Order: sequence, then C-alpha cells, then structure tokens
Amino acid sequence: MARMRILAACLAAFGALLASGCAGLPAPAEPTSVDHGILIARAHVNGAVLWFLRDTAARARVLQLDDNGNAIPGKVAVSGLRTKGGSVVFLDLPPGRYALDAVSFPARGVTYEVAISCAQARRNDVVLEPGGAAFLGDLTLDGVFPEFDVAVDRALTVLGHWLTPFLSRPVLPRDVILRTFDRGPKAEGAALLDARAALKGTDWERAVVARLEVLGTPEPAPTRGLRERQVPLQEEPLFSWRDTLEWGPPRRFTRGLVWDRPKGGAQIAVFFTSAAAPGFRGYDEAVREMRAAAGGIDDPAAVYEVRVGTWTGLGARTTSYRYPEGTLVGSETRVVVTETVLVDYPRGMYTARFSADRAAFRALQPAFRAFLLHLELGPPPPKKKREDDSLPLMPL
Repeated sequence: MARMRILAACLAAFGALLASGCAGLPAPAEPTSVDHGILIARAHVNGAVLWFLRDTAARARVLQLDDNGNAIPGKVAVSGLRTKGGSVVFLDLPPGRYALDAVSFPARGVTYEVAISCAQARRNDVVLEPGGAAFLGDLTLDGVFPEFDVAVDRALTVLGHWLTPFLSRPVLPRDVILRTFDRGPKAEGAALLDARAALKGTDWERAVVARLEVLGTPEPAPTRGLRERQVPLQEEPLFSWRDTLEWGPPRRFTRGLVWDRPKGGAQIAVFFTSAAAPGFRGYDEAVREMRAAAGGIDDPAAVYEVRVGTWTGLGARTTSYRYPEGTLVGSETRVVVTETVLVDYPRGMYTARFSADRAAFRALQPAFRAFLLHLELGPPPPKKKREDDSLPLMPL
C-alpha cells in the first residue's frame, strides 16, 4: 500500500510538471517605455552522433555592450517568447548595442545550453534603435562529441532525470562549433514574419511591421484549402497577382486589369501609367490632386501610407454621390466610397483603385488591402531557358 501511495504521488507530481510545461505562454508584455524595442534570434544545433537530428533553441540570452564592445555589468536579458516557427524574441529592451551570449534548448529530458564565444558575440553584435526591432542572426551549430568521461557523466545525468522526471530539469552544457551565421535580408525577413504572427495584436507588432517595410520583405504566398496549397501567381506583362479575392477572372484594358465583385457593388482596378503618357505630370502632381480630392466633408483629408507588395504607396479616400438616370435628383442616391493608392515606380506610376457602395466598403476593404499585399509590381522576371542536354549532331 505504501508503494502505491508513493507511486501515486510521483504520478501526480509528474502530471503537474506536464501541465505546467504544456500551459500556454503568457501574453507578451506591453512596452514599458516608448523607446524600448525587441530583438529576434534563431539557432539550430545538429546532433553530434545522429547528425540528422536537429534541435531548435527555446531560449536565449543577450548582453548589452558599451561603446567599446565590452559587456556592461548586470545588463543581461533572457528571451521572453518562443514562436511556433522557432524564433526566440526579447521584449522590452532599451535601445543600445547587444550581442548574443547563449542559447538553450530542451532535448532528451534535459536542457542543453550553448555558450557563444565572446569573439563571436562581439563580431556579430547589433544596434537596437529606439522603439525598433533588430535581428541577431540565424545560427546553425554542429554538435561535437565530448571526451569520453564527460559524455558518460552527462549520459548518467540524463538517465537519472528519466528515472525522476518530477524533479527540475537538469541544465547541461553542449559542445558545438559554428557552421553558418546568416543575417541576410532573407533570413531576417523570415524571422520577422514569424515574430509578427506571434505578436499579432500587441504593440510590439508595429515595430516588426516597420522593419519589414524597411527590408521590403514580400508577404508569404497565401494558401487555400485543407491541404493549404499556395494560391498561384498570375503573371501579366506589367504586374503579377494572386487571386485572393475569388471574384473570378479580371477584365483587361489598356495597361491594367479590373475585377468586378460577382454580387455587384464593388470593383477593383490596377493599372500602370507611363511617364511618357499624354497628360501625365508626374507622381508628385498626382498625389497633390488626390490629396485635394480627398478634402471633402465626409472624407479624411490626410493621405496615408499603404503597402503594395514590397512597395509603399500613398492612399486617400473619396466619397461620391451618384444619381441613376431617369430619376429626380435627390430621389434616389447611391453613395460610393473609393480608395485610391498611388505607387511611385521607375518610368511611371501604378494606381490601385477600390470602389464600393458605402454600406459594403468597410467589410470589403480588408480584402482589398490583402490583395495589394500580394501584388508584384513590374514585369515578371525572364524565365530561364531550358538547357538542351541532347548531344550535338556530328557531321558525316
């Protein structure tokens, strides 16, 4: 009976451990200061013996550096969030210079910690601007098999924790060598998109979005269906688009396309105006005219930024009142709201225009903005010619 009570107590403790480990992460804290920002990092460790096994960092630690690149005593921060995509995020950090100090990851019942050498840390430091987001890099590390006695000691520690899982998880050092370090725009964009999804709806999201716009990172291709297949890219001579609207095939006109909502009451047009087109007086003049048109009583006079693919355009809204033909003026009125977005482009300007009945405008505008995010302005890249691997004919 005593053994049964001991076993029940162990199982209860183990269950509490599992419950605490599986509980959802707390919501990210809001900034405590307007100039505080976030850092993002990624790290992966390949197995020393089973090289195809790959562990992803769950936590990380950074040091704040002074102007000479030396660690400031006591200025150490630990990541507060791990995303589904494998990024670790440091929240609410004051502006300054930072370097990655260590990463840790759970595996085989224990926590392994990898120390980053001081030379590597200082060589790959980053500057966090006030209220901004910065990327520490994407590290790929190869595990190294330690000396035999060290390996045996660590293996016994792992085995001991398997026998007593209700105790705290041991922390073991991990021997590694740095294989690759990537802080390029593609790696940073992937980490930022991952962090944006985890921070959606918080004040931190704005810092990530601002950094994505600086990089010009394209949005990930939308998916559809249970198998989440990518919506294909439709290439046109002047721009490419993805059918996120599901309004059917567009109508073509000179230098552009028009999509009509099947149920009526809404329309989207995208077209290009060449700098040499008659009557075109330049992008700045077009923005001035759009700003003047948006100054009505029912419309916001301010012109605002709108993202179009990897570009940033300026948009404005106007409201018009239309009277059907054959009716008395004022007896029947159709109120149409139009949002126009202009994008300055080499050798001309792109225009995206969304018009809808006022009652439907607010409901349909998010679909228009999502459609713009997946536009690729400019002609599609030339397709690579397929190499002919056949043998040349030999002269007789």
